[in-house]
Amino acid sequence: MRLKGIEHLHGTDEQAIAITSMVLREDIIWCGLTAGRHCLIPFDTKTKTFGKAVDIFPWVKYRPQVVLSKIHNALGLLEDGRLVIGEGILYTWDGLPFSFEDDPNLVHMQKRRVQSGLTPLPLNRVGPTDVSKYDMRCMSGGKLLIYDVDSGRVDEVGQIRSFNYVQSMIVDASTDMAYGNTLIDCHFFSANLRTGTVEDHGRISTFAFHNMVVAPDGIVYAAWIDMDLEEKLRVLRFNPAKGYLERMKAVYLGDPGPKVQGNRGVDQWVVHSNGNIYFGLAGTGIFYQFDEKNLTIKEIGLAGPGGRITSIIEDEQGRLIFSGGFPIMQVGRYDPSSNKLEHFGPITDLYDRIYFHASCYKDGSLYLGETDSGVASLWEVRIPV
Repeated sequence: MRLKGIEHLHGTDEQAIAITSMVLREDIIWCGLTAGRHCLIPFDTKTKTFGKAVDIFPWVKYRPQVVLSKIHNALGLLEDGRLVIGEGILYTWDGLPFSFEDDPNLVHMQKRRVQSGLTPLPLNRVGPTDVSKYDMRCMSGGKLLIYDVDSGRVDEVGQIRSFNYVQSMIVDASTDMAYGNTLIDCHFFSANLRTGTVEDHGRISTFAFHNMVVAPDGIVYAAWIDMDLEEKLRVLRFNPAKGYLERMKAVYLGDPGPKVQGNRGVDQWVVHSNGNIYFGLAGTGIFYQFDEKNLTIKEIGLAGPGGRITSIIEDEQGRLIFSGGFPIMQVGRYDPSSNKLEHFGPITDLYDRIYFHASCYKDGSLYLGETDSGVASLWEVRIPV
């Protein structure tokens, strides 16, 4: 069966170039963008339309040059329906402000925008005009925010250390805690959303993971790579009861594989309703089950040909729907009860490169946020029964 995706394009903001976080609240998908000040926008699954974008980061107007903000794997939902947001920024991994003029993806992004009926990227609106003269002192660190959807109120509930911004963040709604990692220095942090207390737990390693997960017992797992030793993918664990970060010697894999589109290590995690934890690897696109008691993994199979598994989400029948592959991402499904792994293929044949960053599932349809293409598109596709 050939999948036929429908593209919903957010094309009214020339600075909105990617969808990098998504969370479903009732009938609305809240999309975190890579953009300027307006990095949060609702999409109505009933009317199939975008609403008004939220001016969530108004302070970016004080930067000496344009550097895009983002909500990158850093959008959570509390039990009362409020959104938790971690402020990110479009840095390169080495910490220099991002310049599109030096980006090898620029040709692809400009072509993709023209194909979508948009004007080419205005480089002076999406990146610094002169990195050598950029005043880094304005980079005071990312903020943690809570957005009340009903009232429109935005509360600042935490502050990340200077020059660092949220690269990924997971929210434990049962305890009102958030956990994340930062760029440029790759630090791990924990945040009490009730008190506004943010604790920095120090540098993890070089960039080693795209996401993290909270296990059913409340313990946080991620990954780290010690580049000075054997480049093994090792267990990163934070137990709130202990209160300190464990950079463990235990190894997920002896070889985490290559970088794919700048990413290496664990790409995406999910906790299944049966309590089991699964993850996908960025470098190889292989899907695994993780045993948190023994700190071991079991290979399930290849989910992302060419690398990347950027989203995993459970449907109403307990099956895990994933997006994986590079440079053309595909959609597939894994059934833990039967151990059946299915591949449905790409959702469009319009582009020679297309991949996604986050997903939501509702009423038989998968919604995927497109990334690294210069457009902020939300794709909708019906999943086979």
